[in-house]
Amino acid sequence: MGRVAIVTGGAGLLGSWLIHTLASHNYRKVFVLARGKGDITAKNRVFDALKFCRNGRGSFWKDEAIQIVRGDVCKAHLDLPSVTRTELLKQVTDVFHTAALTDLNASIDLLRQPNVTGTENVFKLALEANRITKHPIRVHHISSVTVAGDSQGWFSENQLTRNQHFHNAYEETKFEAELLAIEYRKRGLNIEIYRPGIITGDSLRGVTSNFKTIYQPLRFLAHNLFKIWPGREDAILSLVPVDKVAEAIWLLSEAEKPPNGVWHLVNTEETSLDKLIEIGTAVFECRRPTLVPAEHFDSGQFSPSQWRMMRPFVPYLNYRLRFSATHTNAVLNDAGFRWPKVDENMLEKLYRYCAKAGFIRARYLGQQPPR
Repeated sequence: MGRVAIVTGGAGLLGSWLIHTLASHNYRKVFVLARGKGDITAKNRVFDALKFCRNGRGSFWKDEAIQIVRGDVCKAHLDLPSVTRTELLKQVTDVFHTAALTDLNASIDLLRQPNVTGTENVFKLALEANRITKHPIRVHHISSVTVAGDSQGWFSENQLTRNQHFHNAYEETKFEAELLAIEYRKRGLNIEIYRPGIITGDSLRGVTSNFKTIYQPLRFLAHNLFKIWPGREDAILSLVPVDKVAEAIWLLSEAEKPPNGVWHLVNTEETSLDKLIEIGTAVFECRRPTLVPAEHFDSGQFSPSQWRMMRPFVPYLNYRLRFSATHTNAVLNDAGFRWPKVDENMLEKLYRYCAKAGFIRARYLGQQPPR
């Protein structure tokens, strides 16, 4: 019969790429849960997001495997009408939960609604599917390596609680969602957790619809906003292109559940902040900032507005934690999967797309489209 998936967060960057990947492979049907936004319908939001996966082509609606369902993870039963929910759950074999709010400045109360309550609503729906279908549904929960918080050294696939503290409410709510996953496993739910590193634009063109996380410091760099940064040259960044993350999730969803139920989606080749800046200064023809480790940095050098801009990124500009992915990489290697090399060519694609999309103002970049 083939597998049938529900994907939440279908209008997001990773969600749209995951839909594209599942529908392109062995999934008979992919139900995409999305909500409208303002005057934009749920269908149009997903449609616009999927264009990024097909190089701007809008032919996705010809794919019979894709069906958009209006819903909201923050509401009970995902705000699905009873009849719609029952018909959907009769068919489903897998649930991919990508919906989340990624905002490093948001309050804990604001983030808990989508990231924790929303996750629990998805788990409850999967339990309902178990009862209806009489067979265990596989739930694929997309978390983040940031659940490690301020841990030091190495963080493995079988670790979660290390008495860590969190740099922001986003990290904390993703951690709380993983605790929920553990709780719902005890209730009989088959949950696998995926912890990606820093998700970037796709590996072929550098295209993204989400200019958060690492992209904000790139804008600071290109626009020469700060002469000095609170960061370390040897800060460690695991950059993972969104198309490869989606491919890895699909491949791992086909594999046997890992021993601890956790997959680490981190690039085997780490990138340093020094490398990111070195190539950025060459591409953007901008000034290289002086880097001062956070523990020696005087925030009084910045105005209050400057510090508000920079402060959310300080932990990641000083990141020293490494993530082991021994089991994950073994399974991916057996499937023929390789993370792309984070070299000058790849970084240039990411940087040049920032200019092409208007996120970064760089005069000459508009004449040099992404390769």
